[in-house]
Amino acid sequence: MSINLTAAHDTKRTRHLGKLWSTIDFDLKENVNPTDYKYAKMKPVIGTLEIGGKRFDITYSELNQLMRTCSSAMQVADLAYRMGKWGRPQDR
Repeated sequence: MSINLTAAHDTKRTRHLGKLWSTIDFDLKENVNPTDYKYAKMKPVIGTLEIGGKRFDITYSELNQLMRTCSSAMQVADLAYRMGKWGRPQDR
């Protein structure tokens, strides 16, 4: 099952969000052993992450690390902007 339903996105209307925005999706795996999911040291693959037409089988732990990395990247970008690292915005 697709999380973002990327097939329904109109890429012309979402282009301003970035060239990859409409290609980001996650498909949950149909069957995962519940015992492995809860107790295994090496977590099983729980789905497939898709970005830019590339697909990656991914575990829950890897999704968690990706989420934390993306969150930190957004915080760093906001801080860089507020500190003026990229200069000042032009008036429109």
